[in-house]
Amino acid sequence: MAEPSRGDDPIRIPTDAVTALTIPDPAGLADREAIRSLAIVYARAVDDHDPETVAGLFTEDATFDNMGRVARGRDQVLAQLTASMRGFRMMLHTPDTHVIELNGAGAARGWATGHAELVTRRTTVLAAYRYLDGYARVGKRWCFTARTVRFMYAIPTEDYPSAMSRVDRIRFPRSEPGSAAYPEQLGTWQALHPETR
Repeated sequence: MAEPSRGDDPIRIPTDAVTALTIPDPAGLADREAIRSLAIVYARAVDDHDPETVAGLFTEDATFDNMGRVARGRDQVLAQLTASMRGFRMMLHTPDTHVIELNGAGAARGWATGHAELVTRRTTVLAAYRYLDGYARVGKRWCFTARTVRFMYAIPTEDYPSAMSRVDRIRFPRSEPGSAAYPEQLGTWQALHPETR
């Protein structure tokens, strides 16, 4: 099964990402499309607050890393995601980009971006995020073996104008503000903005 290696950074584009720009082998196009569909079905299942469907998208030994909180095994992953679903009355996740690298033998890895609107009883949180994923073919379908998510921002709408220009843009309800995972943490960004160090 393909999982992101411990050295993979879910925020920075992998150095071998340029391989994703080469013309793909036609034999792998169906697999890539199935993996993209997996990510879209995941977004809809979370938005529908449908734990049963979510559970079926992960392998038994899958991991899910949400800002450093790691769930191991399908049961823990489902518990973590179900708690997130319970925390919001309504959710809308919109997948944006998705790059996939097939590793052969029914394994792949990829990274994806997206936006979300997360509604509580008191506010709506706007968010942008990146995933680093591992995938495995199980029978005739693809499943997640690993998902790591990091946020560029997660800000209640009433704070959006003032908070967007700050580094502490992670502002989920009932949580202390936290630093955004990107872009300020990236060496590439820091090299172009040395005055911010």
